[in-house]
Amino acid sequence: MAFTSLLKIRFDDVDGAGIVYYPQFFHLCHKAFEDFFDDAASVSYPHLINHQQRGFPTVAIQSEFSAPLRYGDIALVKLSIGKIGRSSAVFHYEIRRKKDSRLCFSAQITKVFMNLENKKVLAIPDDMRELWKNIL
Repeated sequence: MAFTSLLKIRFDDVDGAGIVYYPQFFHLCHKAFEDFFDDAASVSYPHLINHQQRGFPTVAIQSEFSAPLRYGDIALVKLSIGKIGRSSAVFHYEIRRKKDSRLCFSAQITKVFMNLENKKVLAIPDDMRELWKNIL
């Protein structure tokens, strides 16, 4: 099972050619990651960062661009988890155009759980592991 977020492609997402500027695909992935916390977790991602001083910085990315998204398109961003380690997890993303389901972008993004105050890696808590089992 996966989590899906619907995101509209805005004017500031596109370049001079009228297609999504490539770094914005990573921004769309992160928006879906935050949406997952808002929809499924007991705390929002801003709360996790601002109040608990915990976060998931990215440590590795593999990606492939396969079709353009344009201004006004609706993107379906599908988030799933490929692997959960002691302190890191590999998140899989697929971004498709809603109107024709065409795959536009895919990525594997590895994130590590850390204490943002002292920048130390932490073990992923059991409650988060349980939450993520829903999108394995």
